[in-house]
Amino acid sequence: MKLISARFKNFRLLKDLSLDFSTDTNKPLTVIRAANESGKTTSETALIWGFYGSDKALPNKGKKYPLYPSDAVSRGERKVEISVEIDFETDQIVSIGKGKQEIKTVHYRLIRSCIEYPSSDEYVKRESEILTLNEITKQGSERVLDSNVRSIIENSIPVALKDVYFTDGDSAMSFIESAATQGVKRKRVRDAVEALLGLQVLETTIKHLDLAAKRFSARIDNTNYSDKLESLNDKIEGYDEDIAEWEDKLIGFESEIQNGEITLIQTKKKIENILKLGDKSKLVSDIKICETHINRNNEAADKALQQLSSLLRDGDLAASMIATSANKGYEILDRLHKKKELPKVNIPILEELLTRTSCFCGAVLTEESPEGLKRQQSIKQKIESSRSADELQEAASSLFYSEKASSFDASVTDVWMKKYDSFFNDYENRSTDARNFKVELDIKNAEIDLIKDDQIVQLRVSESSLIKKLNDARVKVGQLLEQIKDGKERQSDYKKERDSVEGKLDKKDDSTDKLKLSRLTKTVFEQVFDRLRKDEVRNVSHEMNRIFLDMIGSDPDANNLTMITKAELTEDFDILVYGPHGHKLNPDQDLNGASRRAITLAFILALTKVSEVKAPNVIDTPLGMMSGYVKQSVLKKTLEEGTQVILFLTHDEIQGVESILDVKAGMVYTLSNPAHYPRMLINKPTIDDARIIRCSCNHRQSCVICERKNIEEIRG
Repeated sequence: MKLISARFKNFRLLKDLSLDFSTDTNKPLTVIRAANESGKTTSETALIWGFYGSDKALPNKGKKYPLYPSDAVSRGERKVEISVEIDFETDQIVSIGKGKQEIKTVHYRLIRSCIEYPSSDEYVKRESEILTLNEITKQGSERVLDSNVRSIIENSIPVALKDVYFTDGDSAMSFIESAATQGVKRKRVRDAVEALLGLQVLETTIKHLDLAAKRFSARIDNTNYSDKLESLNDKIEGYDEDIAEWEDKLIGFESEIQNGEITLIQTKKKIENILKLGDKSKLVSDIKICETHINRNNEAADKALQQLSSLLRDGDLAASMIATSANKGYEILDRLHKKKELPKVNIPILEELLTRTSCFCGAVLTEESPEGLKRQQSIKQKIESSRSADELQEAASSLFYSEKASSFDASVTDVWMKKYDSFFNDYENRSTDARNFKVELDIKNAEIDLIKDDQIVQLRVSESSLIKKLNDARVKVGQLLEQIKDGKERQSDYKKERDSVEGKLDKKDDSTDKLKLSRLTKTVFEQVFDRLRKDEVRNVSHEMNRIFLDMIGSDPDANNLTMITKAELTEDFDILVYGPHGHKLNPDQDLNGASRRAITLAFILALTKVSEVKAPNVIDTPLGMMSGYVKQSVLKKTLEEGTQVILFLTHDEIQGVESILDVKAGMVYTLSNPAHYPRMLINKPTIDDARIIRCSCNHRQSCVICERKNIEEIRG
């Protein structure tokens, strides 16, 4: 899939703007040069909205995110028509007659439009959001049936890959951004991996097989087990619905936490900026130190608590607690074994005699003979009288052999107690330190609050409210995680019980055979899915590590002083980075801005590499916080691994990579914001409203539209 061009009408400051993208395989790079507040992020958002609509592309589904130009209200506009037009080409399977098919590159023109009514209200009034798709041919254009539009777009640029195709460098990358919860980040990575590698088709197949199994199960008519089977299926389906509902709520609370943490960070920054004035700077520094110590001690206390919890599930503890009774019982079983009473089962031998015409001793056992009939009746009575004794013998034998290798040593209690003391003391010490720093933090905050500053008071109230909401949401997340875990465990137990019941069903029932077949097929697909996912995750991990180390110029084999030695994508969909001696680094905390951008770009490029999918990478400010070798290396590696790269770059990002753009950029132009005159733009704009304008200047040029002042000129 390749982007060809885009045109925006009245999308915020993009009142009438066209973007063209390079489709040259030798020069796959498009550079859109733009200073801050000059339409980079807005252009990317417009592209995303064009493909996916308000629900998927805009914050909070666009309810508080107006698309109309910011000056529409002041200009008295009552109704604004907004549209995004995107030309793209993608490979499609088409019929060529007689049952034959071929892959054909098809050119489409997508148009998404809506109407908004500008006002000062918080919520946006948006209506008539319409999406149309036309196929462009040499003969003209032909509208695609509305029923086929979504499937064509989804096949060309799946919504699950939105964060792969469209990346925002300023947010420190959505797959590792610190504002997102671990669950949110894992889901983004998992969805991207499964969508790009086509694993979602297998998931859908597994769901269809499960539904088929349920239908066959409902058709089974077995008077002994049908009611029980129906009850078990109802319970399993009930948990399916409950778990799905809980997972939806979990995503909602995790998103709430994500948005709340972003707002909290912004609020804290506002407080910091105010408090940095005058002699308040010392208090700001002290507060930051206290908060750091509180966070570190709370994290350490949580880790110690988890270790304590794991001790309660320790098998050695259970063994030591029952050691005395268990050893006595084992001694009894051992004596029985030595007396040859274990294993000893009579019924199978007696049942075998009933199938024979004569006994092992030669006596007649046939029913035709009075003596044989009498002996058979005697054997049957013996079987019934031995049944309870045999069951006891069988249970004793099973217990003896299953526990023969077990050790019930009470001495392991001492080892367990030492571990418990160590973890408990660590938890107590860390918790105490966190409480002490919290007291100190409250004192510092109180000192600042004594300064009668209305804005500080308001921000403190907002901060306190946000913290409470975040804590409440985190509690809800914890509760939901426990509910989901418990629900899955209970559901698993019911499934085992159902399998047992299904094993007793009437083997002559046709639905029983179909049920077993559907269950078996589902199991096979689940195993295939699990194997594919694990294998592909390992492949993506390998490629990501290779690309990332190349980008940042790290070679741990050649230099043992290297600070970053490895990057990894785990089976749990966590992106991890390692330092010397296997020390684990947190990508969104321990890496600098350049490395955070590099690891996310490496992940995205590794995905497309492994999947062999040809797709565009539209990236906003990817080279921010980079300089020198790393900046050049990241750009070169992105171009080597990508098939179509579209970069929104600031003037500073371009510095140092001009020679690469000379060779690889097939399309370069500049966007400018006339509102920057006269502080940043040299020449007065020829337009009289707020909008982003485009000129043809490349990365080495400027004109009367885009020529900018440097810092010395601004100071002068």
